[in-house]
Amino acid sequence: SVTKALKADKSKNMDAANVYAVVNILSFLCTVPMVVIAEMSSLPTEWEKAVAAHGAQAVITNIALSGFFFYVYNEFAFA
Repeated sequence: SVTKALKADKSKNMDAANVYAVVNILSFLCTVPMVVIAEMSSLPTEWEKAVAAHGAQAVITNIALSGFFFYVYNEFAFA
């Protein structure tokens, strides 16, 4: 597999954590354009509803923390 090949080459410094990070970055880059295209019509309306109900700072903080904790959870699960 690609993971085993990357981990076998010690010059690339691809331990489990680094492989997981690279896979996440590639997944993010491949997924975001599709999500933006599919959800762009409803995104402004839903964003305004969320900001009106909770405030922009709370919405942004919750999105960032959600992503961070999801990454950390999977980092431990992947290792």
